[in-house]
Amino acid sequence: MRASGVRRLFASAIAALCLVAAPDNARAQDPGRNSGLGSAGDYVVGFVQYVRWPAEDGIRSWRVCIAAPVGDRTEAYAGRTARGKPFVAHIVGARDPLDDCHILDLSDAPTADAKLLLERARRLAILTVGEGERFCTAGGVACLRRQEGGGFEINLSAAQQARLAINAQLLMLGRKRQLAGGGS
Repeated sequence: MRASGVRRLFASAIAALCLVAAPDNARAQDPGRNSGLGSAGDYVVGFVQYVRWPAEDGIRSWRVCIAAPVGDRTEAYAGRTARGKPFVAHIVGARDPLDDCHILDLSDAPTADAKLLLERARRLAILTVGEGERFCTAGGVACLRRQEGGGFEINLSAAQQARLAINAQLLMLGRKRQLAGGGS
């Protein structure tokens, strides 16, 4: 099997793991929600299975901050859990506080907002999720690749700067990037 085929297979595996990791009631609430296997929400739920935050024992729920220009994407996280903790999502603007965020979903954010939020989140213990190689180069931690054959890339330097521990299993599923935008 060619490398691109293997990456697509791994991307499908992580998306499928996300669905398996979700409780039955979360999947049953909205069957259409998970029909787009590989949506940003599906990836985020899967990533949380393999990422560790500092002082994680004190976290009661995974707070997802979503930077989206229109529409309420918070429903993508409603009723979902990871590692026994529910997801709580809310919309943030470019200048809103990020202190309470564990995950910053920038996958639908306008470029200017994403750049500003990513810069502000850089040294906070926040898993930043966005799309494309530019996002990784700018210092994003988890970079979804919808146009490039699917899958995702993990920016190890950005993860280290955010003080996030990435499980080796997640690294095996995605592409690894070193010293890309997250370097000191």
